[in-house]
Amino acid sequence: MRLWPRRRPVPAPERPRANPTHVAVLEHDLLGVKPEPGSAAALTIALRRVGSCFEHDPVDTSTMADPRPTGQCSRCGRHMIQDSEGHWQVVLQP
Repeated sequence: MRLWPRRRPVPAPERPRANPTHVAVLEHDLLGVKPEPGSAAALTIALRRVGSCFEHDPVDTSTMADPRPTGQCSRCGRHMIQDSEGHWQVVLQP
């Protein structure tokens, strides 16, 4: 005779999976690994180079060793530099 009812095992909660596009973009930014051509990550990186935002939102990424303040747009990822008057400008990369 059982005094307590049998407990059912509780299934483990599913862990959220990492977005493969975000992983590929991070690999490109941090390690220089080029994404597969035609993938969503390749499109994301290509759109960054276009500068798809209407108004840039620069984030200062410079260090004390940099002669001029440098930054990166938090919306489109373009590299920016601050001129002598304090205005941010997009750096033209070849």
